[in-house]
Amino acid sequence: FAWRMSEEGFFKDIQALSFLKLRLGWGITGQQDIYSDYPYIANYSEGTSTAQYLFGDTYYYVLRPDGYDPNIKWEETMSYNVGLDFGFHNNRWNGSLDFYKKITTDLLSVIPIPAGTNFTNQLLTNVGSMENTGAELTLNYVAIDNESTTLEFGGNVTVNKNEITKLNVLANDDDPGILVGGIAGGVGNTIQIQSVGFPTFTYFTYEQVYAEDGSPIEGEYVDQNGDGVINPDDLIRFDGNPAPDMFLGFFANYTHNKWTAGMSVRGEFGGYVYNNVNSSLGNYFNVGSTKGYLANMTTDYLNTVFQTPQYLSDYYVEKASYIRLDNIYVGYNFGRVIADKVGLALTAIVQNALVVSSYSGLDPEVAGGIDNNFYPRPRTYGLNLNLQF
Repeated sequence: FAWRMSEEGFFKDIQALSFLKLRLGWGITGQQDIYSDYPYIANYSEGTSTAQYLFGDTYYYVLRPDGYDPNIKWEETMSYNVGLDFGFHNNRWNGSLDFYKKITTDLLSVIPIPAGTNFTNQLLTNVGSMENTGAELTLNYVAIDNESTTLEFGGNVTVNKNEITKLNVLANDDDPGILVGGIAGGVGNTIQIQSVGFPTFTYFTYEQVYAEDGSPIEGEYVDQNGDGVINPDDLIRFDGNPAPDMFLGFFANYTHNKWTAGMSVRGEFGGYVYNNVNSSLGNYFNVGSTKGYLANMTTDYLNTVFQTPQYLSDYYVEKASYIRLDNIYVGYNFGRVIADKVGLALTAIVQNALVVSSYSGLDPEVAGGIDNNFYPRPRTYGLNLNLQF
């Protein structure tokens, strides 16, 4: 539904108003393309080369059954939206304001399951429901617009809140949630949890104890239940998760005669990242006392002096807010330069030019919120030559 309010008589007398439209939206979308093909029927997969069996003088591959859920459904998201598009002073100022709510049911997720209940220890299934609510503001401004020069700016700000509202796969009412977010180090360690009333992939850690000088004390954690023992009962939901609270975008474009220039910036604020590189490599044990050779460790060892890994410490959950200069360019159009028949334009571009963040790892923008040695984003320099015949 849309109502172009600026066409109504009671708005036409407002000289500064160029455009005003109210929008109402509703829809349902489905999602099923997650994790694996045919998760609802029994399948057999070829085993690995290390799991062959010997028959006579020949090794043969084995076929093993895959886990499946015959009752799996599509994940559905119902979206509600109220929006307002506007323009002022001949649309020199223009933009939009949107409020939205998204309700996801039959949420699909890969979860650990008890041994012997299926043909796998990790199963894709419908686990519950979640909600996303938020608002987005977009603004554009044309500062200069004449025959020789144009200058325009634009930006958008989005705030979002995410919350799990239902989980239907918990063992009992005392179950804290579904453990997810596998990490490197140890066997079967996870660092995140899905819990009702909390954002998805909330970190689930021990609360680190610090010395007076601010350095973490190895193996010292807060005894949350006061029983004198540090064990999984003392794990708590960290006040933070990978999803940012706010997203920011900005662009600027400039032209003057034959010159062009522009830039784009984006940022995320309020999110966190678990630094799995430091948690697994930032300790003396990793140097190789039991390996027979020397290995590298990260410089975070100088901050902690940990002798052994402390995988589940909230010390390794870091703020991941950042501002990134995504793209910047400068170009010049030489016009017709060869017998007045060939046009020539030259543009210099830098992509991923700058990142400002307090995160100690290579890049704060990490999918899933677990930094486990992902391939870093390159900084790219380009020189584009455009010939027009």
